[in-house]
Amino acid sequence: MAFTPIESGVGGLLIGLSAALAYLADGKITGISGIVGPFLRGMGKCQPLKDGQLWKALFLSGLIIGGLLNLAFNRDFAYPQALEISVVRYCLGGVLVGIGTRAGRGCTSGHGICGLPRLAPRSWIAVPTFMGVAAATVAVTRHAAKLDASGPWQVAELQWPPKWEFPLAAALSSLVLTLLAVLLPSKPRSFVSPMACGIIFGLGLGVSGMTSQAKVLDFLDFGGTWDPSLAFVMGLGLCVSFPAFLLAEREWRKPLCGEECSFEKPSKTGNYGSLVLGATFFGLGWGLVGICPGPALAGMIPYLTGGWGAGLSFGLCVLLILVSWLATDRAIGYMNSQQPKEAQVVKVGPSDEKA
Repeated sequence: MAFTPIESGVGGLLIGLSAALAYLADGKITGISGIVGPFLRGMGKCQPLKDGQLWKALFLSGLIIGGLLNLAFNRDFAYPQALEISVVRYCLGGVLVGIGTRAGRGCTSGHGICGLPRLAPRSWIAVPTFMGVAAATVAVTRHAAKLDASGPWQVAELQWPPKWEFPLAAALSSLVLTLLAVLLPSKPRSFVSPMACGIIFGLGLGVSGMTSQAKVLDFLDFGGTWDPSLAFVMGLGLCVSFPAFLLAEREWRKPLCGEECSFEKPSKTGNYGSLVLGATFFGLGWGLVGICPGPALAGMIPYLTGGWGAGLSFGLCVLLILVSWLATDRAIGYMNSQQPKEAQVVKVGPSDEKA
């Protein structure tokens, strides 16, 4: 994989824009595992499709649409090929990611793009933990166990000139969607805004290269041919989300959706044991398969259309992420219910907090 700072940087800006828009407009945190997990739990409980449940459904629909737009116009970069690794590894990676994102209450989006700019100590612990564990996992699989190939120790070759056409089109389209989400009257805006946030997020994932397993693992491979592209995703994403969350925390009392809305404010501190354990599990799974929840959902249909070999294994991994999240959520809920009321102040935490 080539070093693509321009494409990945534009993708990071779009992911940050999605997080900023969702928070300032609707008061929602775009932690993907904290959106899809509670949505599926609500579906299992037959919750009506309204209010927060409707917002999640529209956002996730937009995320999938963004992935399909990348499939149509950016396939070679966004979805080059699912990794040809064993089904057992895909299954183990999916289970670890699902358990880790629920126990740690977030991953790259919830803790990274949303938690860090909120100056949440939990996120400032989680991000280095899962990044370090993922890098160590890649070092073991590529350099110790020799399960995967790795290039010589160097920085990946810069791709120049950049492939700017689709990133530019995605950025301009995202700006139009942002204006619609902000300027429309309240009734249509309540439907357009979450859908727009999801589309922008999905576009950003593909433009940045986050949907490419190989690119993710090359970023985590500090002992081989290192591709630093994804550092531009986090860095430029934070350049957009940081001022938005700072503005909301210090100046805004209500999001744009009106007096009936409020900002989601997951706990910034506490439950550090489960946090570190969850971040460790997530890092292990991420380092094994190069998949986290956002790219998993955006890429499931595109990778399945690429063939029934590795593409089917990718889909199985995504399914196991979701099932493992729900199973872990139920286990945590059961453990919390068994604690004496006085001890429940140290429980793992509300399951629909996202970062």
